[in-house]
Amino acid sequence: MPLLYSRQLNEHTILGAWSITERTDELLLALPAGITLDMMLEQAHPRRQKEWLASRVLVYSLLQQFTSDTPVLQRNAHGKPVFEQAPYFVSISHSPGLAAVILSDKFEVGIDVELLSEKALRVADKFLSEAEKEYTCGEADKTCLYWSAKETLYKMYSQRQLIFKENLLLQPSPETENLLLGCVQTDKFSKLYQVQHEVLQQHILTYCIDNSTNKL
Repeated sequence: MPLLYSRQLNEHTILGAWSITERTDELLLALPAGITLDMMLEQAHPRRQKEWLASRVLVYSLLQQFTSDTPVLQRNAHGKPVFEQAPYFVSISHSPGLAAVILSDKFEVGIDVELLSEKALRVADKFLSEAEKEYTCGEADKTCLYWSAKETLYKMYSQRQLIFKENLLLQPSPETENLLLGCVQTDKFSKLYQVQHEVLQQHILTYCIDNSTNKL
């Protein structure tokens, strides 16, 4: 069974992860009736197609916890996935081997999954502040964690034109091990977030639920 787990985070929010092991045709068959491959992906690389399909299979699997309907999932002007005429919030992330989804019927949500590697180290100067560099200490896993957490914050803000090292800021929680304290800060917006994280099948998984009103 490729569904690694689904976990209820609160009464309004569910998290799921899917190990991508199926063929493309198997994933197509697993989609609900009426849901088809995005036209933009019809000419894409087969691996990219599998990631997209696995994430959508997971979305509709989790959605059954809230409704028997199958609303169409689209992207808005900022590229954020949204359900057409349905009151649910969703965030999606995938790598070649793993898809992750967080879904809520009440709260804005964000999620990211990254394969643990040294890739983030090569671009650390572009997305880490000086204070964040002191914490990550040039360690690959910590740097990958901060990259993933900033991707999650980026999705929470759900608009573009952010500079990761200036507008998305993180620090470790002094009380909880698997928690980062984040802030999205621009000239016109400032808000605090809590970013949860865990390691899953050699991937770092970060996610956030906006169930507060922590605007500064």
